[in-house]
Amino acid sequence: NRWVVQVPRLWRIYHNKGKKQKENGDKRKEGNRKARNFQEMLENLFRPMFEATLYPEKHPEVAQLLTHVVALDSVDDEGISEAPCSCIRPAEYVSEKNPAYCWQLYFLWANLEVLNKLRRARGLNIITFRPHAGETGDVMHLAATYMLAKSINHGINLHRQVSLQYLYYLDQVGLSISPLSNNFLFCKIANNPFPKFFKRGLNVTLSTDDPLLFHMSDDALLEEYSVARATFDLSMTDVSEIARNSVLQSDFEEDFKKMWLGEDYQRGTTHCDENRTHVPLIRAKFRAEHLAAEHMMVALTAAGQGEHVLKEMMEAFSGAREAHREILVR
Repeated sequence: NRWVVQVPRLWRIYHNKGKKQKENGDKRKEGNRKARNFQEMLENLFRPMFEATLYPEKHPEVAQLLTHVVALDSVDDEGISEAPCSCIRPAEYVSEKNPAYCWQLYFLWANLEVLNKLRRARGLNIITFRPHAGETGDVMHLAATYMLAKSINHGINLHRQVSLQYLYYLDQVGLSISPLSNNFLFCKIANNPFPKFFKRGLNVTLSTDDPLLFHMSDDALLEEYSVARATFDLSMTDVSEIARNSVLQSDFEEDFKKMWLGEDYQRGTTHCDENRTHVPLIRAKFRAEHLAAEHMMVALTAAGQGEHVLKEMMEAFSGAREAHREILVR
């Protein structure tokens, strides 16, 4: 089995629990105790993982568990009130108000980066960062995850910020979306931007979220695919491409990915095996060529040539349209 571990952003509860323990404890013993700080919460999470990585013989059960953990998620209601983002250090954060989403994610990512460097040096599996983001709340949460994560869960708020959406497209940051969960919580399925993202070429796939709450069958993922196909009018090629994206976003070992995608999948989507993915080469080439053209356009714009090139492209397209019209008129 491979596990994604959810880390709840519940600082306010952790802080208040310490406050109540202090109020109910022996005042003579508790009088000098400092208020809980965010660094303690980080240490509660990461210290066991660091110790099991450094001394697996002392912590065999945790060390064994970590071999099955492929990602850390970060979850909570993004719409709740939070403190403004600041440069305060975790050891100095003692306010009972939830820290800023971006601030929390940075320190989770930073600790995970150090842990992964240590695990990589010891020949162990690494743990990726795959947080919940953009399900609700401030759309700029997605700016933080764009910088810190290779893929995220949800991300439906990207439809509110086109510039961020374009960045996610250019770098193919993975979006694992659960329309059935969104339907019950934040976005009715008829308004879900999943089909829009898919048509525009973003790296989207389908996933489950709280299947015991939001799904009616024993196979929650199959339910997501069936409902999405019927609701968004997806073809079998579309479904196959979405499933291929799921494997690409996953953290399964390379041998598994080669088995499902083909031996040369790492060279790009056009090198995935059509017979295994059931994604026709013409679809893969269409996606790859458009993405490459966008990268070239960005590079030319950065070099100050964007306006000139865009004008030439418009003239070329106009000429091609006129030529097609002449052929049809004949």
